[in-house]
Amino acid sequence: MSIIDRCLELYRGENYYVSYPARPLPQDYWDLKKDPDGNVRDAASERDMRKADVRYIADYVNARAPGTVLDIGFGLGELIEQIEEKNTCFGLDPSELAIEIGRQRCDADLRLGVLEPGSFSPDSFDVVVANHVIEHVDEPVPFVDTIFEILKPGGDFVCGTPNFASAAARVFGDRFRLLHDPTHVSLFTDDSLIRLLRDKGFRIEQVDYPFFGTRFASVAAFETMVQASAEVSPAFWGSFVTVYARKPG
Repeated sequence: MSIIDRCLELYRGENYYVSYPARPLPQDYWDLKKDPDGNVRDAASERDMRKADVRYIADYVNARAPGTVLDIGFGLGELIEQIEEKNTCFGLDPSELAIEIGRQRCDADLRLGVLEPGSFSPDSFDVVVANHVIEHVDEPVPFVDTIFEILKPGGDFVCGTPNFASAAARVFGDRFRLLHDPTHVSLFTDDSLIRLLRDKGFRIEQVDYPFFGTRFASVAAFETMVQASAEVSPAFWGSFVTVYARKPG
């Protein structure tokens, strides 16, 4: 059974995710590296493009009343630097390079590390964002439990992750581009992520599949999907899901 078939089995069982063995990553996550298409990318030099990719999350956070915001796995700071000053912002990331670059871009309280029980006091945050994060976590269920605990009642958890039941995943199978990252170890479908969040006490407020109106939506992407013969799938609608979940209160 292929890894995508195993993910599709999540529809018929009680599991929330499929474990996928990590592969070695010889450098810092944010150093130069090849993307699934074989292009060498420098994330630090793509600041404006990467800011545009996460602007929809910044808009969601900025539309809320002022509060305390935690960005877990904040990368190179592209999201957190777009959060308005009316908020008090914290960032958490295991990369020293991310800390170094992030501190050049924003005034948030940036901390080196990963989220663990006891990292923050209960009811500390109005918003917790984990975008492109939960798929990197070996034990995502306790991770969600900890986020629920550190959110204030009425607080929002914004969780974005690859959708391994998407059209591109189904058509391309093991050639699905979001299998390329060697640190993707916990694979979700949109359905299984929503089910996990509901089971842990969250109320789902909104679900987005960011694609249309982004740099990824192109004629070439549609043509590649139709032909289905490329070595790697294109970025396509539904391949990534963002769930906005609220802690009742």
